[in-house]
Amino acid sequence: MLTLSRQTPKRGDTCQRCMVIRYFVLIILSVAIFTLIVDDGMRHLASFTPMHAAMAIIAVGMIGFLVKLVIWKMSGRKTVSGDPAQSAPTEAWQDGNDHSSSH
Repeated sequence: MLTLSRQTPKRGDTCQRCMVIRYFVLIILSVAIFTLIVDDGMRHLASFTPMHAAMAIIAVGMIGFLVKLVIWKMSGRKTVSGDPAQSAPTEAWQDGNDHSSSH
């Protein structure tokens, strides 16, 4: 019963797999309509090769990595303090406590 509730989306909500399929079909239809409409206007894109596409994908990936690395480093500085007084461990026994040994 648990697996059934995990796989069934809530009412009015669609599952992620359905959304991916819908986006894929929408993009394919958009590309098909675009190629029918702009058939003659594609001459200027002849210089765009698969190597250019690969280099663009690599560049976008590297830029994304660098952005995430900088964000990660900046968030690490906010949580880690250089003040040794703040990172000192607290004592288990303090003057305000009247705990005595049970032995």
